[in-house]
Amino acid sequence: MRALKIMLKAVSILYKTYFFLLFATSLLLLYPAFYWHLARDQKNIEAAFKLKKLWARILFFGSFNRLEVKGKENLHPSKAYIICPNHSSYLDIIVAYLAFDDLFLFMGKAELLKWPLFKIFFKHMDIAVQRGHPIKAARAMILSKNALACNKSLVIFPEGTISKTAPALGPFKPGAFKLSTESKFPVVPVTFNGNSRVININSLSALSLPGKIEIIIHPPVFPEQFEKISDYANAVKSTIDNTLWK
Repeated sequence: MRALKIMLKAVSILYKTYFFLLFATSLLLLYPAFYWHLARDQKNIEAAFKLKKLWARILFFGSFNRLEVKGKENLHPSKAYIICPNHSSYLDIIVAYLAFDDLFLFMGKAELLKWPLFKIFFKHMDIAVQRGHPIKAARAMILSKNALACNKSLVIFPEGTISKTAPALGPFKPGAFKLSTESKFPVVPVTFNGNSRVININSLSALSLPGKIEIIIHPPVFPEQFEKISDYANAVKSTIDNTLWK
């Protein structure tokens, strides 16, 4: 039994190393194309989005995982949504590009602007939120409403960061639900199952191994159903939690 645990831990370390090498190498190779589409002309967002989907496929299937997506019929191709998945792994961003066919933008913390390879996305495509700066946070809200009005869906992780208790959910922040209430666009709860088993970053000793990922896209939830933003957030959280692999 001890020998098996040692072997699994060694395989896990090798797998994590392989995954992050694949991640970095593939992004570096595609970076000139991303730069060409985004830094040169922001009108090329759709081309950059397709390139991101290609990158996601290389990463996901190149790291020997399997995918099952349920509930795609709950999204109408001509409508925009505020998509709210649980956040348990770096893999979440990758599988989002495999789950949703139509163009969407990420809303993420402003710290991502400091990451050299990610800066181009949040400077020219996605929306960075600086929570501690009221003026910049208000600007991010305006950009988000404009994106929705232009039929671009937004992906927002309501936990704000990878949950320290993953796969169990962390606390939900009110931002996505406030945006939904003010813009009148619905929230789509999404359950990502299995991501923390594939790439677990919460513990050095935690196993990370390839496997099956399940994505459940739930029906849209409309802000008119709730009097309080906290009730809205709790309802979405409950929907995700009820279908989460524990």
